Amino acid sequence: MVTITEVREVDDSADKVWDIVSDVDRDPEYWSGLTSIRNIRKEGNLIEREVVVGFMGRKGTQRIELVPKESIRLTMIDGPLIGSREIKLVPLGARRTKIDVSWDIQFSAIPDFAQGFVRSRLEETTREALDRIAKAIQAGRK
Repeated sequence: MVTITEVREVDDSADKVWDIVSDVDRDPEYWSGLTSIRNIRKEGNLIEREVVVGFMGRKGTQRIELVPKESIRLTMIDGPLIGSREIKLVPLGARRTKIDVSWDIQFSAIPDFAQGFVRSRLEETTREALDRIAKAIQAGRK
């Protein structure tokens, strides 16, 4: 298993941050490796979707569980990566929130020689996603 973690603090309430990160249909706007999504099923706080990821356009299936105002747990069922990504929101007062992103993955369909590159790209994509989320939060305050 490969574990990747990134943390970002933003100047807004957990409620406002939740409004942005929980709109998972907009994930391709934040997560550059995610080319497209197609929801298969939505039931309450559970979503199952098909995705196209990476520059090679690999397909996969994801299951998402939303825990309102606390976390988003994405499970990659099949595709080039198997495992999970969790986004946790930690209130740091009325107007500050920590966004904690952690990946726990296996490279199921990625050759050994490319795994280091994919890991590095996933780390970079996570930092970029947090930058985009922070900018969206800031834009919402204006």
